[in-house]
Amino acid sequence: MSSPSFYGNGSHTERTLDFIETTQYYSPQTPAASSDLKYVHPNGDVYYYNRELRLSTPDNILDPNILGYVMDARGDHLQCIEGDPNLSQLPSDWEMTVADVSDSAAVIRMYSREAKAAYLWNEERGLHLRSKEHFWSLIAEFPSHHNTLPPNVEQEFSSALVAAKRSLAQGNVFPFSERQIDQIIARYESLKAQRANGINTIPALTWLMGVVMPLDAVDHRVFDSLHLEAMMGDLRV
Repeated sequence: MSSPSFYGNGSHTERTLDFIETTQYYSPQTPAASSDLKYVHPNGDVYYYNRELRLSTPDNILDPNILGYVMDARGDHLQCIEGDPNLSQLPSDWEMTVADVSDSAAVIRMYSREAKAAYLWNEERGLHLRSKEHFWSLIAEFPSHHNTLPPNVEQEFSSALVAAKRSLAQGNVFPFSERQIDQIIARYESLKAQRANGINTIPALTWLMGVVMPLDAVDHRVFDSLHLEAMMGDLRV
């Protein structure tokens, strides 16, 4: 890798929502690798992104062995998809994430912000489109290395919140309660106000939209209160 190293501008002091769990990696006090870009997630976690390689990883690439595993996994994956008949359908802005690497395994995912889509390659199906949940999960996990939100996601997010409020009033069930949706809206409005005042809230906004979306009803009938309470207690985004 040849990109210079510097700290990302995502603030680890950004508040999150206590009913939403996010992945923890390792301390942001860890010094950055000299050949990669270090970014800080709004929850304080660190990940690395190399723009030239379109590669993100939460793994500790300060360890030369881990760095080698990450690069090997990337190279192997590119070889796998090189001859795939669906490769031409992969958008030009694709990015790759590599995580949980070892000398024999890695978790590799690909996504496109422009297409708002995630992709997977395996031997059985080749390169194929994943469900929309995977895209939102990926931008929530790696929200800090872009200066803008993905195209049109803010309008989609705000419209989904309004629709969810209306649908809840009609008795439909969502992953969040009405009170929690109100908290999400309040957090969104706060981040928008900070952005209007010149504060960079793109990482926090990206994270918020990623963990909330897609905001779809999970049932179309009213649960009894005990059933609903149990479901909400078990459900984590």
